[in-house]
Amino acid sequence: MKLLLIEDEPLLVETIQTRLSKQHYVVDVALDGEEAEYALKEFSYDLILLDLGLPKRPGLVILDALRKGDFVLNTQTPVLILTARNSWQERVEGLKKGADDYLGKPFQYEELLARIEALLRRKHAGSNTLTVAHFELNLETKLLRVGQQTYNLTLTEFRLAYVLLSNPDKVFSKEALLARISDQHYDRESNVIEVYIRKLRKMMGKQAIE
Repeated sequence: MKLLLIEDEPLLVETIQTRLSKQHYVVDVALDGEEAEYALKEFSYDLILLDLGLPKRPGLVILDALRKGDFVLNTQTPVLILTARNSWQERVEGLKKGADDYLGKPFQYEELLARIEALLRRKHAGSNTLTVAHFELNLETKLLRVGQQTYNLTLTEFRLAYVLLSNPDKVFSKEALLARISDQHYDRESNVIEVYIRKLRKMMGKQAIE
């Protein structure tokens, strides 16, 4: 799962990113409103963590634009507001503008993780599988079923399969796929994507991945 953390406190960013990465989430970071707008236009996310008190563009402005469809890849993406502000009016306004939940700072990491997991469960309510044609990807067990054949995917294989099956009509660049599936930095000349694409093609068939 890929998350976008929109937060301008470097220490908090480092803490959240490090701990969520240990839970196998890929976490992109935007340190201000302008960086957030760029990320939301270019990439799709499974969940957004949004601070309200951002430089360059307020969090509520970002949220309003998101729900109005300005960032078409993320219009329906769940949003969890992170805020140190005590104003209940702002929290209410955030919920009215389309936030799915909020968490006041300071907070316990365990509560943050629980709220993230709850929002992701709600997003996939009624089914823990992603089904496209004759492919079924189990989001909990990371099992991929192709017809009658079942494959136990590695974490990276699962992330890649999830991205491709979630966007069956979208063409991704090599760089975009790397950004979606990995929290490590790879050189542009790395062939890691080609390696995993070949593995998935063996499971899913060459026609499934062009």
